Amino acid sequence: MTVVLGWDALDHELVGEYHLEDSFGPAHTDLETFDNPYLGEPHTYEVWPSMITGRSPEEHGIRVESEAGVDWRNPVLSTISQYASRWVPRDVRTGFGLRLQNRGVELDFKSAGYFHDRGIETVFDGRTARPIAVPNYRVPADDELDILFDRGAQLKAFLRSEKTSDGSKRSTPTASLSRLEERLAAEAAGKLGVVRSAVQREYDLVFVWLGFLDTVGHVAPVAAETDPGWQERAYRMAARWTEEVKRMLQPEDRVFCVSDHGLQNGDHTHNAFLGAPSDDLLDGAESVLDVRSVLENATESNRIIAEPPVRSAYSGEAGVHARTAEDVENQLSNLGYL
Repeated sequence: MTVVLGWDALDHELVGEYHLEDSFGPAHTDLETFDNPYLGEPHTYEVWPSMITGRSPEEHGIRVESEAGVDWRNPVLSTISQYASRWVPRDVRTGFGLRLQNRGVELDFKSAGYFHDRGIETVFDGRTARPIAVPNYRVPADDELDILFDRGAQLKAFLRSEKTSDGSKRSTPTASLSRLEERLAAEAAGKLGVVRSAVQREYDLVFVWLGFLDTVGHVAPVAAETDPGWQERAYRMAARWTEEVKRMLQPEDRVFCVSDHGLQNGDHTHNAFLGAPSDDLLDGAESVLDVRSVLENATESNRIIAEPPVRSAYSGEAGVHARTAEDVENQLSNLGYL
C-alpha cells in the first residue's frame, strides 16, 4: 500500500531548518512548482490537480483565476466575475473576492467526474484508491463525511482574509489563536482518522490532503506577535502525526509526504517538498508534475474493489464473537441508547 500525506505548504527549507527530515522522509527532495500568472504565486487549487494528473493547468483546464475571472461555485457570481475581469481593475476584484469568501461564498470545486468526463487520467485510475479531500477532486465519500475543502469559506468564523498595504493576501484570526489552533488541529485529526481507518483495508493507494500547515503559515506573521514559535510548533505537530501514521502501517507499506508549494513569512514560496522511505523512490522527481509518475512507480494496481476487505494484519479475528442484530439492539436498549 502507498499512503500519501499531502501537507499543503510543507516548505522544504523549513523542514531542514526544524530538523524534521526523518519524520517527513527520511529521503526527501525539493520540487519545482508553478505560479498562477494572475496571482503571481502557486495556488493550492491548481497545483494539486496537476500533481494527481501530471498535467499543467493549460492541459487539465482548472484555473482558480484566469482571463475569465474567478471560478465561483455560484454561477451568477462566476458570470459577474467574467464580466468584471474585462472592466474592473484586478486589485478591486481581489478585495471583492476576499469579502465574498469571508462571508462563506465557495469556489467551484471539481469532482472526480470532471476528469473522467474529459478523458484525463489521474493517479487514482486503475487501482483501488481512497482520495480524501484532494483539492478539485471531490468524491461522494468526502461529502458524506463533511470533510473541509474551502478554508476561505468554511473557516469564516475563525479567519478573515484581507489585502495588505503591498497588495498581498493575509489571513487574520477572528477568534483567539488557541481556538483557531484547536479548529485547525481538529480538521487535520478528522482527516487522519479517515486515513487510519482506510489503511486497515485492501487499498492500493490512500491519498489525503491536509491544509493545516498552509493556514498556520498564512497566520504566522500575525501570530508571531504573541507566539513567535507558532509555525515551528505546528510543523512539529504535523511531524508527530506523520510518525503516528507510519507506526500503524505494515513493513511493506510506503508513506510519501508531498506539498504543492512552501510558505514563509505569510507568503507562498517555491520550496515544494517530496519525502519518501528511500532515495530510489524519488528517481525522476524534479517538479510537482512528476508526483503522479513517482507514486505510480511505487504503487500496485490491483483490481478495483468498491468495498475493500480488511487486511489480515488488522482483522483481529481472534477477539471477534458473532452476534445477531437483535443482540446488539437489546444491549443498546439496556444501556439506554434506544
